[in-house]
Amino acid sequence: MINKILCIIALGVVLGFSSAGAQPAPSADARVKGQIVAARVQGHVTAVSKATQESRLLKDGDQVSEQTTIVTAPGASIILAFSNGATVDVAGDSKLDIAEFEQDPFSAPIKASDMKQEAGTSVTKLNLTRGELVGRVAHLNVDKGSEFTVRTPVGAAGIRGTVVGVIFTPLKGGKAHVEIETFEGLVSFTPGGGGNTILIPAGHKFDETVDFKPNDADDPWDWLPPPPTTVELLFLSPEEAAHFQTELRAILGSLENIDFHESLTTPPPPPPPAPPMNPPTPGAGAGS
Repeated sequence: MINKILCIIALGVVLGFSSAGAQPAPSADARVKGQIVAARVQGHVTAVSKATQESRLLKDGDQVSEQTTIVTAPGASIILAFSNGATVDVAGDSKLDIAEFEQDPFSAPIKASDMKQEAGTSVTKLNLTRGELVGRVAHLNVDKGSEFTVRTPVGAAGIRGTVVGVIFTPLKGGKAHVEIETFEGLVSFTPGGGGNTILIPAGHKFDETVDFKPNDADDPWDWLPPPPTTVELLFLSPEEAAHFQTELRAILGSLENIDFHESLTTPPPPPPPAPPMNPPTPGAGAGS
């Protein structure tokens, strides 16, 4: 039987999670758009531009950008490699918005399989509308302003540098199932309706069925669930731990041939001005 740990998360714990010596985040102007590669695609996976609503079928090696929605068919999956050292494996029947991915520029190519810690700082914001993902995030420079957040319609998971699973499944009858699993590291979960942040250490999970009554199930971000007053954390089962091991092997195997090219530290120079047109010769075209 799964052992249970009953814990009341107090505001003091929340404050303790924040680094007392944290530096303010670098100016957004100093960062550039990060690079994302589809490291492994299995089955039918599409990328939808949020700006144009154009859809394309993804294959191994394709580039993906922020402001893109990833949609996986049932039974499909995709591993996305980010140039800050993060990797996300999105399971079938999922919908993931890449809302933002920016990082400090880098001046030399980076091999994805070699990244254990990000070189500078980065901000990554993902929105999981439905489905499941497993994320492996390299050590982030949180004290210098880095952040990596996976948001669900009922709350957001903040990841410092860890291996984590996030599941969000809408159910019938105005309910939804949310599950945050921490295999390595530490994850914080902040309920969307307010309340104390829940800390989920390695080997534990937060698993709840919550009220879920958005106006639009396809765009459910208006829903603010009531905050929980107590939280029951569970140990990961041996089967869940084995699932993480399998996911990690798949993720690491997908990174062998993924390289990120150096990013520009300054914008390219403007094109040279067009040469002036030759002035007409005086008297040209005049009769004798």
